[in-house]
Amino acid sequence: MKRIRFTTLYICALLLTTLPTINSQSANADNNVNIVCTNSILADFTKNLLPENVTISYIMPAGSCPAHFDASPKDVQLVTNADIIISLGWEQWLHSLLEYNPSCTQITCQGLGEWNIPAGAETYVGQIATELSIALPEYNETIKEKKVAYLNQINSTAEQIKSLVSTKGYTGRKVVCMEWQKEFIQWLGLNVTYSYKPPERMSTQDILNVTQALQEKGVCAIIDNLQSGVEFGSKLASDAGVSHVVLTNFPGAVPDTDSYLEMISYNANQTINGIALFDYKQGEIQSLQKNIDSLEIQRNLLLTTTLMFILLSIILGVMYKKK
Repeated sequence: MKRIRFTTLYICALLLTTLPTINSQSANADNNVNIVCTNSILADFTKNLLPENVTISYIMPAGSCPAHFDASPKDVQLVTNADIIISLGWEQWLHSLLEYNPSCTQITCQGLGEWNIPAGAETYVGQIATELSIALPEYNETIKEKKVAYLNQINSTAEQIKSLVSTKGYTGRKVVCMEWQKEFIQWLGLNVTYSYKPPERMSTQDILNVTQALQEKGVCAIIDNLQSGVEFGSKLASDAGVSHVVLTNFPGAVPDTDSYLEMISYNANQTINGIALFDYKQGEIQSLQKNIDSLEIQRNLLLTTTLMFILLSIILGVMYKKK
């Protein structure tokens, strides 16, 4: 099946080889640079470092799972026309596409850790900025200025998010989460009591461990990663009576998350709302329990009064007969 897929890509690439020549000449005439990123997070970081006349696109849809992604003929055209390709370094599917444009400049952001947390994002931005300055020396000053401005935006947004979590009083709250969101959740100040692998890689014992972790006193939510699947967390949340929170680690996967800054703000708000919902439900349960307890007391009083009345009636009846 994979041989057929790559054969199809190869044929499509051959058909497209005449188009890149024309497009390349047109691009050079306009002094336009065409950058292709493997995903939306790298595209957003890159976009914040370059002027608008640079074309920046990405291959992998934001809502898809990176491990299960398959390239398409459209992706062949993107790579064939690229001047620069920016990747994470672990995209196996990219190797076959690079065969159609071996002369392009490659920028790899491998081993830089999690981009979900602001400190991690700054590392990625720094790496991309350094490599772009080498590949595009004519944009050196622009890249420097935009890098400083963007890092300031990241730090400002991070401070607002941390302040919001602290103001809500949610620091230290217990949660269980998917391991690809663990660092972000810990950065928020929450207590991750247990983290789990992608559902398809979990054993029966792993599932039992998650189930047990959700029973720990004080755990208020299970946090899923959208791109890894959400059915697993949804089922366990329902069974355990905790909130189910779904976060994304790629911009553009859900509405109003088109940028990295919007994405981390969205993730923080989803987490906050999940804890608030759990607390609300707990309050409702406590209120309902109090009502039940009150009704039980009233019922017991009524039963006691009724029994006393019956007993008194029997005693009076016996006394009347003796007369």
